Formats: sequence, C-alpha cells, structure tokens
Amino acid sequence: MGVVNLHGPGVLGGFFVKRQLVEWIPDDIRKQLPEGHRHTWVQPQTAFKRLSDANESAWHSMCRDCLCQLTVTVEDSSGTVNTCADGTWHHFHSTLSTAVDTSSDQEAGPEATCSGRARCCKCALAANLELRPPIIEPTMTDALASARRSAHSHHPTQGTRELLCTVSTMFKLVRNACTGNTRPVRLDSDAPRRLLKFDAPCNHILEILGFELTNDTEFHPPGIVRVAGEALDADNPSRAARLAQVRTSLMFRRLERARQELCVWGGQVQRGVPKEERQAVLEYKLATDALATLLGAGGYAQRAGTLTLLVAGGGEHSALDDAYRQLGVPDDAADALVAWSYTRLTEEDQSADPVFGASARARFDSLVTISAARSSDELSALVANEKERGLVATGAIRAACVALFGEPQAEVDAIASDTMREVFLARLAEATAPKAKMELAEHLAVLGDAKQDAALKAYAANVLSTLETSAEIEIGGAAGVAAWKGKVDTWEQLPAGLKNIGNTCYLNSILQCLFSILPIRKAVMSYGDGATWNEGAQLGRRDGGRLLTKDEIGVALKFVELLKRLFEALISQRVEGWAAKKVRKSSGGHPLASNSAAVPPAVAPDRELADMLLLRVNGSGPSNASSTYAPAPGSQQQQQQDVDECMAQCVGLLVHALPPASLMDSSDQTGDLSGPDDTWIFQLLAGKLELTTERTGPSQDGDSEKPLNEAFLNLNLNIPDETADINDCIDAFFAPSAVAATNDGSSSQAGPSADAMDIVDSSQLVRRSRLRDAPPVLCIQVQRVQFDMATMRAFKVNSHLRLHERISLTPYRHFDGAAAAHSRRHELQQRLKAVNEHLRMLQVPVQTAANTSDGAPVSVVSALERVQAFMTGVHRWADLDAAQPLLADLPESTAALTQQAAAVSSQVSEMAAALSQARERWEHERTQARSELDAIYADVPDDDMAYTLHAVFIHSGQTPEFGHYWVYIRDYDREKNLVRWLKFNDSNVSVVDASEIFRDAPRPGEESANPYYLMFVRSEDLDATADLGV
Repeated sequence: MGVVNLHGPGVLGGFFVKRQLVEWIPDDIRKQLPEGHRHTWVQPQTAFKRLSDANESAWHSMCRDCLCQLTVTVEDSSGTVNTCADGTWHHFHSTLSTAVDTSSDQEAGPEATCSGRARCCKCALAANLELRPPIIEPTMTDALASARRSAHSHHPTQGTRELLCTVSTMFKLVRNACTGNTRPVRLDSDAPRRLLKFDAPCNHILEILGFELTNDTEFHPPGIVRVAGEALDADNPSRAARLAQVRTSLMFRRLERARQELCVWGGQVQRGVPKEERQAVLEYKLATDALATLLGAGGYAQRAGTLTLLVAGGGEHSALDDAYRQLGVPDDAADALVAWSYTRLTEEDQSADPVFGASARARFDSLVTISAARSSDELSALVANEKERGLVATGAIRAACVALFGEPQAEVDAIASDTMREVFLARLAEATAPKAKMELAEHLAVLGDAKQDAALKAYAANVLSTLETSAEIEIGGAAGVAAWKGKVDTWEQLPAGLKNIGNTCYLNSILQCLFSILPIRKAVMSYGDGATWNEGAQLGRRDGGRLLTKDEIGVALKFVELLKRLFEALISQRVEGWAAKKVRKSSGGHPLASNSAAVPPAVAPDRELADMLLLRVNGSGPSNASSTYAPAPGSQQQQQQDVDECMAQCVGLLVHALPPASLMDSSDQTGDLSGPDDTWIFQLLAGKLELTTERTGPSQDGDSEKPLNEAFLNLNLNIPDETADINDCIDAFFAPSAVAATNDGSSSQAGPSADAMDIVDSSQLVRRSRLRDAPPVLCIQVQRVQFDMATMRAFKVNSHLRLHERISLTPYRHFDGAAAAHSRRHELQQRLKAVNEHLRMLQVPVQTAANTSDGAPVSVVSALERVQAFMTGVHRWADLDAAQPLLADLPESTAALTQQAAAVSSQVSEMAAALSQARERWEHERTQARSELDAIYADVPDDDMAYTLHAVFIHSGQTPEFGHYWVYIRDYDREKNLVRWLKFNDSNVSVVDASEIFRDAPRPGEESANPYYLMFVRSEDLDATADLGV
C-alpha cells in the first residue's frame, strides 16, 4: 500500500478538513480528473435504506464532481468539540493512502478502498477514514455527457435535459434493483430507448453497475437482486438465509453505493436545467460543515474579511498557498492561530536541529511569507522575535549570496567562514559609497546567522559597528553617552524595545514600566554607591516573619545589578540612535536612518535576570497584601507567566536588596529587624486600607469591630460580564458588602451580589472599607481570570473596560464614601443596573431542535414583529389553492382561522409596540444615566487624591493560558508640554493614538485584547515620578 503523509508533523483541524481531505484522491482516479481537482463533499437529501452490512454508525459523504465516497468513523466522540482538551485547537497527525487496496476485493469481502487515519496529538480524538473510488468513474460520466450534449450542440440546455433523463433513469433502475426488483429492461421498448438511448457510453455504465445484456435484447439486474427480493419477501421460508447472503455480498454493496452516486450525479446535472424541471429525489446538500463538526475542526478563529485562497492555474500552488500548507493552517485563520500553529510545529519538530535546521527554516520562510501577505503586526512581531533568535529567511540568504558571490549558493553551510570573510573584504574594497558598504556588512551578518557561526556573527557585528562609527559618530570616546544625553530629543527618538527571549512578553512589559518610574530608575542606576542598596549584604531585613539569609540578599543584589545593566543598555541604545541619526543626517543620509522617529535596536534582557523573575514560589503570591516574593531556600518553583505575580516578584527582590534600617549585632538574636513597610519602595507603591465590620439593624446601635489596617500593593478589581467603566469597578471595590453571621457569632463573606447600601435584614453584618493611605503610584489588577466550578477550569473574562486619563480617589477616604459623599453616583449606578437588567430581559436565547444549547440572543421585539407579520399574512396563505386540502381537514372554517389569526396579530402588535416603547424609554434612561455618571467621573478635583493613568498592560488571548502581553506607557515632554502614548510590544516601540487606549468599545476582531493591569500616578507627583527620558 502506498502511504502518503500529506503533512509532516501535524496540521490544524480546519486545514485537515478544508485542504487535506479535499485533496485526498486515489491515484487511478486522479489521472482522470483535471489538474487541481478538489473534492466538494455532499450528501443526498433522501435517506436510502440499506440491506447490506454497511457501517451505519460511520459518517458517509460523496464528492459531487468525481463521486468518490468518504467514510469517517470517530473513535472518541467525547473529543469532537471545536476546542481541544487544553482549550486551544485540535492538531491532527494524519496518514492518508492514495493507493487502492484491492487485496480483498472479492464477492464476500470488503470493497476496494484507500485507508487513512487522523488523530489529535493533544487529546483522545481519533478517526479512521476510508476513501472509495467511484464505481462510475469520471471517464464514464464524461463520455456519457459528451454523447448527449454533442447531439444537441445547437441547444446546450436540451443536451443537459437528455443527460438528466438518462442519469435519472439509471438511478431508478438501480433503486428498483436495491429493493429486489428483477424486472429486465428491454432494448426495443420505446420508453427505455427514448430515455437511455442504449448507446455505447450508456451500455458501458450499465455493465459496470452489474446489469447483464442477454441476447442483445435485455439488460437483467445482477443475480443478487433476485436474492434480495427473496430476503424482502416476508412469506419466504429462507428469508433469513437470503438476507445474510445479501448482507455479505460485495455486488449488492456496490449497487447501493451506485444508487448514491447516480443520485449525486443527477443532482449535479439538473443544476443545468430550470428549477421546475428538477427532481427532488436527486437533490443533495453540502456536507463540509458537518464533516468539520464531526472532527471538531469547526469554529476556529478566522480573520475578518478574508476569502478562500484560490489555487493557481494548472493545479500549481502559489508561494502563499505553500506557506499555509507548511504551517498546516487554513488561509482564513486568524493571525493568532497562525502564530499558535507555528509555535506548535516548532515544539513537535523531531529533527536533528529543530531550531535552526532545514525544517525550522522552511517553517520560518512560511511565516515570513504569510506575515508579508497579511501586513500583520502580530505576525511581524513574531518574525522579528525569530530573527533575533538567529533564524534567517531563505530569501535573505539568497540575496546575501548574490551580493557577495554573484549568484545563489546551494549549500551555505558548505562555504567556509574564512572564505566568506575573504569574499566580503574583496567586495568591501570595491564599494565606495557608505550605503553599499553597510549593505555588504548586513549581508555578511545574515550569512553568519544562517551558518550559526558565532565567530562570523561577532565579526559581522564588529564590522557593522565600525562602519557606523566611521561616519564620525564618536559616541564611545571621551565624550561618551553622558555627553549626548542633554542633546537627545526624546520626542523624536523613540525608546529602545526589549527582545523576547522566550515567552517573556509580560516580563518585557514590566521592565519597560519599571524603567519609566523615575524613583526606581534613579535608585537602580545608583547601584554601586554603597548607600542606596545593601551592597555589604548585612543581615537584618525580614520577609514576613522570616530573617533573610545572605544568599537571598545576594540574589536580590544581583537582580539590581542586572537591572542597572539593562537600564544602561536602554539609555545607551536610545542615545546612540539619536547621535547616529544626527551625524548621518549631516553626512548625506544613511539607509538605517530613514524614519524621523526611528526606534533604536532592541535590547536583549540578561537570561539570568529573566530567570529570577520567571520563577515564583508555588502558591505564595499575595492577593492584595504587602509581603515579599522572592523564593525561600528549598521552595518548590514553577514557571511564572502573569504580570501581577511578576511585578510582585520585582518589588520583592528590590525590597530584599535594600539595607536594613538598623544593623543587627550577629550575637544578638532579639535585635530590631527591618520589615518591608519602612522602605521607600513601599512608600512609593503600597497603600493601606482600613476595614471594619458593623452589625446592622435598629437594635444593634451600629456595633462594630475594631478597624483593621491592611497594606496593599495593588487593588484587585472585579469586572462584570458586560462593558464596564474603571470608576464603576473602583466604586464596587469600596462599596460596603454584606457578611453572613454564623451561629457562633463569627462572620463570613456573603458575596459580591449583596449590596450593603440596600441592606435591611437585621441579622446581617456589613463590611466597610476606606482608603487610609494612597500611594504615589497606584497599581490595579483587573481580575479577568475566573474559575468555573462546573468545568473546574480557569477562564478569562474578556469584557471591555473603559479607561479615563484621570480618576479621583477622594470619595474613598471615608467609610461609605460612595453612599454618603457621593450618593448620586450610587443612585445612578443602581439605575444603570436596573435598566441594563430590563434590556437584557428583552433578549432571549434561541433554541433549535438540532442544537438545544442556547444560541445568540434575539430581541423579543423583533421576534414579536415577525410573528405579527406572519399572522397578518395567514389570510393570504388561506387563499392559495395549495392550502385548500390542508384547510379542508381542519375542524374550523377558513373564516374562523383567519379571524383568530387577525386577533392574535392585533394582540402581538400591541405587545410589540408596548415593549418597543419601553425599550426606547430604557435606552434613553440608560444614556442619560451614563452621561450624568461620566460627567461626575470627569469632575476630578486637583487635590492629592487625583491620579493620572500612566501605564496599561494589555493581554491578548481568549484564555488565561494562551496569549500575548504588551504595555502602553504615557510619555510627557515637559519642555514642549506634549503628551503621547507609546506602545511597547517586545522589540517594537511605536507611537499610538490615545483613542487606542481610551475607547468605549473594543475594535472589531480585537475583543480578546483588553486591559489586564493598570498603573496610575498621583497627578501632583507626575513630574517627580513618571519619566521616559534618558
């Protein structure tokens, strides 16, 4: 058996259905089909009964053009969902044979088939596949169609009618044979001769179907038909034996399949005649979506506005089509899905060199091709990250070889590095223009990456640096970086990005944000002065109740040292980029300085620095309190991939590196040890909440417990399922909450649904909170990750969150601030809540017989209007002639029926009108309440509780386990008094419009990209706290 693996490691489920299965064609049949043929799977509208032992539990379909039959048997139906067990997508590994197995093609054996199998590598979903060549092969159908149409070349439609007559008559003959009808067809009868013609193509097909021509006068059905008739005869004593014979008969199975082939063929032919001439029994339905659902391959994320890619003429595939094949994704897949498939294939690569080998380069070439064709920012970022890892596209290698050697080289690895250097130096000597020299150096760097030759890469980098400095850029001399700092126009020269060194997008976002907090940057840059940090590793600082060891202090100091090195690199890259651009401008321009606001080369974080932040203690991260976060000796560690926890890890390491307030004598174990609360870091980032619990009711006299003070590094805000405002979420955080009292007098949290501002039950307690101390830098964690107790899995809430440039925390200085000082805010919020509930009740889920799960909600008003329109048209329906037989069987008269319909129509119309008016009133009320509430939120007093949004961390992804982070940071030029927002997306840094952050609704297609972590700075401290300069 010839087995062809249509795609190496694996493909996305959608690609398997849309590409691999439609291109799975038996070798013998492929020769008879036009180049580039692809199956279109259909199923007959009519369900045919079977007598044979065909597998009725399997799923069957047929190609409407070549009549090949596909049979799919799913082994584990529990996996046939559109997402895999891990919440992503099925990734199929398949083997499909294109050679027909005829070893058992006997009367009582199985039919000739091509076999295949597919399985998902991440779950138990697997399927066995069989592709049967058609009984009526394409050459036979083409011959019969040509004979009928050539007889009516002057009237093509008449030729199609003749062909339809022949095919439909064959269908009836085979259908009758499948029911045991043994009546022969006489060649000299008028009706058969008129319908079938009995010419060579027709007779050949009848013989293929098993009909036997006797004495050149009659076509007799196969002998097994007589046996089938006896099996269907209830009075036949040998009925059971005959039925067993039929069930094991290959000929009878072929007859039943020929019946389906003729049905589909006839359905395809009758599309060429007017609708009124078509036969319902020959109609078929498309089955591609049903196949995708069966294999759990439907519902994948798609790009908006994409069309299916067409294959080039002659069956040849375009470069873009080949790229999609290489990555195993359909051409309409979303960018995130393409990136996911690329990463998945890299993980599955079992070759000798899965990172830089031939297979890795082929994948990267495909990624580059798709990214360029789509102009995708997300894929471009992935391409840039892969280039930073050392991957090089084949096109870049070819261009480099042409530039240095004059022609492409078949094997770059076979060329010695010394030979490359010699050729490069010879070309460099021939070049006169600086631009040409720079391009040659860049080509050499490409070849160094292609060969993975560290020495050649270093040589190319040094040459490139020398060529840059030869343009009179004296950045590293006596003047140094410091001499240029005062000259840099930070508004024109963008900051440097950070390279992604392996799933570190969230880490890069945090490091850029820490750099933008001026007190932290100044303290880190002062490392080495012997005063700011505990560089002597003196004992005396605690983590909670535990004394830090010298090893832990050493780790923290190393973190500060590496952080300083990173900050210096970010500053140097920005300063050098500015200086290089100014010199190149004055020297006539340079290809690397083409943009007016160019981004300097990205900086790669130190691997050791990244490892310190990628590891966290299992389950030790705080929810909303002040504690330090570096792992204790011997703690179990795990990979950490969350912004909140990574930020806490940074703060913990910085605190550990600070000197203790008072040094402890090594012999005194009772000395005054320093905790984290006395540090400038906590004074900068940490605030304090005051919590109290009070018993409600007229007889309780407001009894309350002693207030508790709780430190926090960030406020954890819950977000509702619908669109919310950041101020609404803060109000909800500080709103009093109901607490259920237990029998022993203790209390337990009642839950967020209980609003204490409306509590009247005397048996309940109320927990209140206020903001005792607000930090200069306020961090907010948006609680998007929730846990579904039904599925026991975490999920992400992708509701949109409206942000504002400024907010005020003044109302929260006092208990019940939202109810007492700002009662109007609470009143408007309650109105909005009630109105939204009313409007939500006007939407009802749709349920169908085929799918009982709730579908997309439909407006009640719209549904009633459709019902009213239908009932209004009942009288017109009652006047139709076709409706009269049905109306005659009804117990009521037609007049009574139309009167009842008119009455129902009137009632439904009144109901729809009333609900429509109510909807308009509620929508107007919601708009008014929202506008008034926004006006209150916009009125931010200029006091010490006014805060300005400084950074917004975005998580893009449908699930908590999968996605990408980037951060928007506010940039302010004090001299020019200008504000802008910068987007830090790993290596890419760009200026974005403020509307990208402050918008009322998500962009279409970007619903899963939403704020995950926020950083506000006290407005009066902005100049001293937030800065992106050098």
